[in-house]
Amino acid sequence: MVRKYIFVFLAVAVFMLAGSANGEAAGDQETGLEYFKVRHGSRESSRIAITMDDANEREWVWKAVELCRQYGITMTFFPNGFNLKDEDREGWLDAIDAGCEIASHGNDHKNMKEQSTWAVLYKLGLFQQKLDRMLQVHYPVRWFRPPFGAIADASGNESSHTRTIKLYGYEHALLWDVSETTAGKAMEKVQNGSILLYHARKKDYECLAELIPMLLEAGYEPVTVSALFGYEPPEIGGELYTFDKNLYLEK
Repeated sequence: MVRKYIFVFLAVAVFMLAGSANGEAAGDQETGLEYFKVRHGSRESSRIAITMDDANEREWVWKAVELCRQYGITMTFFPNGFNLKDEDREGWLDAIDAGCEIASHGNDHKNMKEQSTWAVLYKLGLFQQKLDRMLQVHYPVRWFRPPFGAIADASGNESSHTRTIKLYGYEHALLWDVSETTAGKAMEKVQNGSILLYHARKKDYECLAELIPMLLEAGYEPVTVSALFGYEPPEIGGELYTFDKNLYLEK
């Protein structure tokens, strides 16, 4: 009888461990807003989000905005802070006027494993400060995409940088589930709720020029990341943001 109970106990334990493992696997899928790291939106909605990172070559950002106007869609741009130049103010304001969204890709493109938690916090604030001064209006950034999509520190631990990102005010790290730069291959991978990753360069723009009409014909609705998750556009205006480290020292 004792052996029977031991067997039942072990069977239950194995079942619970399997359930835990499945739960972790589900968490690794990073679905919707249930997790800190987000790879896609609802699979029940035809809405998708096209995103463009870095903005090293701003001419492709402006051309992408033209595509948005041409097809009546919107997308989200994730520039690095060092690419926010005063001479590009009108281009970014035009992107906002077209209904597109600006989000943060950090102040530079350094991997977080190379940075201290303080450096991460400072650079998050520096991005918002630079964006406001470049636009000459307060534009409250809602989304953050870490460079390389990675938030682990030098020891491989994600918790410290996750805490820092949340401390600054971002609720999520925005990732992606499609990154193909060939239109046909991208179409094979796009699903309801997909977040597509592109960069401000000729190859990616040419892919989008071919891909967008294909997406529309298939019934997808490209929107901003905020719209994908049911948020209103950022409310622009108010005092320009200035990063103040004292707000975080005691937290």
